[in-house]
Amino acid sequence: MALAASLSSACADAPITSDQLEADGVLRGARAQAAFSLEPGAVQRANVVQLSSVLAMQSEGALQDQDRFSAHVGTIHLHVRADGMDGPRAVSFRWIHGDQAIIVPGTLSAAGALSHAASVEVRPHQVGPWRVEVATEGRDGEQPEVIYTREFTLE
Repeated sequence: MALAASLSSACADAPITSDQLEADGVLRGARAQAAFSLEPGAVQRANVVQLSSVLAMQSEGALQDQDRFSAHVGTIHLHVRADGMDGPRAVSFRWIHGDQAIIVPGTLSAAGALSHAASVEVRPHQVGPWRVEVATEGRDGEQPEVIYTREFTLE
């Protein structure tokens, strides 16, 4: 019986009580256990960026979102809204058709509305599926990360 009582007080899913916490809120004994634990006072913040977009024939004004364009459209414009960003972020816009890519450097900024981000000029012979990717700039030798993709067709 005594063994069962002592095991139930050490249950992994039991709630944490105030007597198990240090004054700074860290679980007692946790500092020595985890090799990856943070130093006291270090703060990590998750920053989730959400992107939404419109592909349009218009570069400004009233926009009509499309995923199919005439082969004779000339230029396609990407308008982006970025929510959850702390500040401007350097990115590249990759317009990909088959094995060809047109890379346009740019910047994402936190905004409460859509803003023109990048454009691509298309030729009538470039029919078929396309995609535009938004990729982060690679840091410290890391590969850029694709954070958003949008597909469309040129007919």
